[in-house]
Amino acid sequence: MRVEIVHVGGRYFERVLAHLSQVSPGNVVAYQVPRSLPPVLDDAADYLPAELGAGDLIIAINIHSELLLEIPHMVGGGSTRALIAPIEDPNWVKPGLQRQVTQACARNDIESAFPKPFCALEPSTPAIREFCQRFKAGAPEFRLRLSEGRVAEAEVVLGAPCGLTHFVREKLVGLAADDSLPEKAGQLHHTYPCLASMNLDPATGDTIMHASLYLIRDRVRDALEEARRQGT
Repeated sequence: MRVEIVHVGGRYFERVLAHLSQVSPGNVVAYQVPRSLPPVLDDAADYLPAELGAGDLIIAINIHSELLLEIPHMVGGGSTRALIAPIEDPNWVKPGLQRQVTQACARNDIESAFPKPFCALEPSTPAIREFCQRFKAGAPEFRLRLSEGRVAEAEVVLGAPCGLTHFVREKLVGLAADDSLPEKAGQLHHTYPCLASMNLDPATGDTIMHASLYLIRDRVRDALEEARRQGT
């Protein structure tokens, strides 16, 4: 699977590109578009790379609203099967824009997803499921093996596309396999650190960074409970 990332630069994009390229070398290409553009564009296609649409899946990170809305029309009928626009800040994709892009994708037979945050991505449609499997990306899922009261091995089945889940996995090995493990995972989440926004999300009344924190903490708790049940 070939993945194209459309972005405006920045630390978060750099992490996503580095991690996905490490998981599947040679299968990720990135295109940078201008960060500062007028609110209304005469022709949004003029600001998108002509090469866009050669891959199977596009990830659009914090790009101008009109560029995001133009992508389904520009690549429709080609090889693009899915568009993912992660929301790491409430201002990246507002609800009205999300509805418009979803409808534009549907008209062009393109799957779409707007995970908030990216590590909440669920493999709900065929192309996005393939992306999750190929890149081990999506809502965190761990497998733990316990020995003598400690985490002997930790595996990431699915993890944050920015690499945070894999960082946590490395640090879990050797820790006490007790009820404090999920909280320690939460501390590691801050150590990496997570780059999701601390701006209040009107849709949830909380922050997107906290959503990411709760997710990884809960998934480590689930993995610990499963390892205990299995006696591993």
